[in-house]
Amino acid sequence: MKRKIMTPIQIKYALEAAGYSQNRVAEICGVSQPLVSQVIYNQTRSHRVRCRIAELIGQPVDQVWEIKKDPGKSGRPLTRLGSHAA
Repeated sequence: MKRKIMTPIQIKYALEAAGYSQNRVAEICGVSQPLVSQVIYNQTRSHRVRCRIAELIGQPVDQVWEIKKDPGKSGRPLTRLGSHAA
C-alpha cells in the first residue's frame, strides 16, 4: 500500500502552524529561501533540508516526502534526524 505523503501546500501550512517561515527554515539550514521553496515543491532534493523541515513540523520525513529506499537510485535513505521511530 502506498504511503500518503504531504502536498507542498500542506507542508507550507504545517510550517506556518509550527511558527516557521521559509526564510527562518533557510536560516536554520544555512541555505537560501529559494532552495527551501524548491525542496518543498519537489523541484530539487536536499536530504538535510527535508529532514529539518520534517523535524520542525513534527512528522517523519517519509510521511512528508517519498523517500527512496535505495540511495544509489535517487534520494537518500532515512536517518535518525528524519525518522521519529521509537
